[in-house]
Formats: sequence, structure tokens, C-alpha cells
Amino acid sequence: MIVKGVSIPGVPDFIAQGPFIWIAAFLSVVVFFRSQGTYWLARLVTTGFLSSAKHSHRAWVIRLRKWVESASVRRGMDAVDRWGLIIIPLSFLTIGFQTVIHAGSGVLRLRWPVYTGVAVPGYIAWGTLYASIGVGLFKTGHAIAAGKTWALTMMTVFVIMLAILFMIRRAKVARERMEAAEPTV
Repeated sequence: MIVKGVSIPGVPDFIAQGPFIWIAAFLSVVVFFRSQGTYWLARLVTTGFLSSAKHSHRAWVIRLRKWVESASVRRGMDAVDRWGLIIIPLSFLTIGFQTVIHAGSGVLRLRWPVYTGVAVPGYIAWGTLYASIGVGLFKTGHAIAAGKTWALTMMTVFVIMLAILFMIRRAKVARERMEAAEPTV
């Protein structure tokens, strides 16, 4: 798949105008650096930093310590403990759960070669998935700008479906909170 003559903001032209495989490879490299950065930040912060930073009054140190000790990082650690290494590549197929898994892996001090080796399929899956979605959405947006009615209709239906899913999810969470807050007799 080639995106000819179209400029994608923030993406170098040799990637945006190249074949689909280049877009997927570029995005795989981007997610590699992002997940490795999260892993190493969490790992290095937990290596002696927490004990030496306990009495620090620097704002960035306090924020970093709170992040590593947060409930979300704890959820990532618990998920790695519960599901094992398979959760690392699977996390790339989620939204909002990736960071806590990679931070949890760093806090757990998984060996780097093991962590990276297990994450490689996730990098490839994430790059391919986002390249497909990104190119598809970009082409749809380009078609809308060109006045294609089918593209506008498709995008409108997509946005309405997302809004409905969002409202259903919010209602479910609110209902669960209400049930949890009700006193039992």
C-alpha cells in the first residue's frame, strides 16, 4: 500500500510516501523506544532511587516516586505476575494498559534480554495495527476533504458507534460503583 503525493504531518516523507511496510516498520521502532523508555525508567527508579529519594523535596523526584508507587504500576506488576510474560506482547493490543505493563516489568526487574525478546512480536503487531488504522483514517480524511460522500458517511457512523460504546462503558462503570457503594443488609 502506498500513500502517493500525500503528506502526513509529523511523519517524514520517505516514510509517509513509501510502501506500507515502511510505515509499519517506522511505527514499530517508535513503540520500541517508547516501551523501552518506560521499562528503563521504572527499572532505574526502583534501583536505589526510591530509598534515597524518600526525603527529597524536589517536585520531579516526588512525582516520579509517586508514579512508580502508584496503583496503575502495581496493576501492571500484578498482571505480569498473574499472566506471565505473554501479557507483554498482548499489552500492545490494548490502549492505556501498555504503559503499566512495561513499567511493571521494569519495577519487577525482568531481565532486559527476556523482556525485549518477548516484546518484539508486540512491537511488530502494534506497528502493523497502527499503520493500518492510521493510513486508513488518513485516506478517509483525505476523501472527506475531497468531498466524497461515502467517506463522510462512514466516518459519521464510526464516530456515532464510538460515542455509543463510550456511553455504555460509562453507564456500566457508574452502575458498578453504585452497586459497590450500596450497603448490604
